Amino acid sequence: MFKKEEVLRWAELLDQVSMEYETAVVPFFEEDYLREFYDWFRIKKRDQKLVPAEEGFAEALRDLSGESVWQPIADKTQRLFGLPKRVCVFEDAAALRDELGGRKGLAPFFFVFDLMFCEYEGFTLCFLSGTNN
Repeated sequence: MFKKEEVLRWAELLDQVSMEYETAVVPFFEEDYLREFYDWFRIKKRDQKLVPAEEGFAEALRDLSGESVWQPIADKTQRLFGLPKRVCVFEDAAALRDELGGRKGLAPFFFVFDLMFCEYEGFTLCFLSGTNN
């Protein structure tokens, strides 16, 4: 099991790599990481449901980040953290993407395209793709 300080340090390293490909990484440590996510981004509409991703980590990351850029993010993630126990996505993230993006959005991007959560023992990594262009 990783120590919180290690996760924070390694997540920062992963975020530096992934942001080159317009994908942010945010670690969450509470068991109810969805609530922590809502609080972190100050989400008002909290009725979205998480479901396990139909595909594995690599395929879900490819869908999230894009065919041409997912591999460096996946490689760095696996080197630092290994494969997640489970990958979850929102059943319907349209309203959430609208709330996160745009002029009043709180995400690291103006346009938010997709999100996924990778669950590990003791923490969860949130991957969020988007752009400011």
